[in-house]
Amino acid sequence: MVYTVYIDVVFAVNTIMDMVVLAILNRVLSYRTTKSRLFAGAVIGGIWSCVVSVVPGLPPAVEILGTYVAVSSLMAVAAYHLKSFREVVKSVAGIYLVSVVLGGVMLVLYEHTRAGYYAWRIMKAGRDTGIPVMAWILMMIGAALACYGFSGGIKGLICSMARRKDLCRVILKYGEREETVTGLIDTGNRLREPASGQPVHVATAGLMTRLCPAVKGVVYVPYQSVGTSHGVLPAVFIDRMEVEQEGRAYCLEKPLVAITKQSLSPSGEYQILIQKTDEGT
Repeated sequence: MVYTVYIDVVFAVNTIMDMVVLAILNRVLSYRTTKSRLFAGAVIGGIWSCVVSVVPGLPPAVEILGTYVAVSSLMAVAAYHLKSFREVVKSVAGIYLVSVVLGGVMLVLYEHTRAGYYAWRIMKAGRDTGIPVMAWILMMIGAALACYGFSGGIKGLICSMARRKDLCRVILKYGEREETVTGLIDTGNRLREPASGQPVHVATAGLMTRLCPAVKGVVYVPYQSVGTSHGVLPAVFIDRMEVEQEGRAYCLEKPLVAITKQSLSPSGEYQILIQKTDEGT
């Protein structure tokens, strides 16, 4: 039996599918990458598919290790610019998880949609030996859109679970006043008071107005957020802050709390960002 391999079709189909897989995984894991990097990773997968197609006699060990370890790792590194071994392993696992889901959705579309029905009719009539190009394209687009939308929900769920894990109960004390609110342990907060190097926590203006409507002194702390946004935030020393999280509790004496007029949580879930300190580890 003689097989005709259209290498350009093999390369194009596999590169497109790899691009879809990498884009979906990028949405879930929120890697800071570019379209050109994603395309580079997809091209690596497309080239390997061509090698496997034109050299069918590769030893099973070479094909398995090449496909599931070496090439997948190269795709992940090229697409997401990864440097740590742990991140590479996570990305490779994600690539195959997304591939399995994408393949399952395509199978469902093939078996239960009109595109799949027409493909089946054409194959049964003997006019083709595979899925028609347009039917394949429609199923691929449908599967990609479904998985891309599904990945948004997964990403939101992951973010929600991570945020809930970092939520804590915070008791703020200033003089005779006391406020108990929900806080968020912000591991990305590196805000420091320039002179002393003391960590700075951030609270909403409404909370700080209730806690300390009048203060003796204000410290101004410079900040710079992601991008070009920068400025200064007024901050005050309060008497005490108690943080309770997952059965653990610690106290901070004379913590410095910056005041922001912006909402920290769109849903109002928390009112203060707690910078993780040595006391809280």
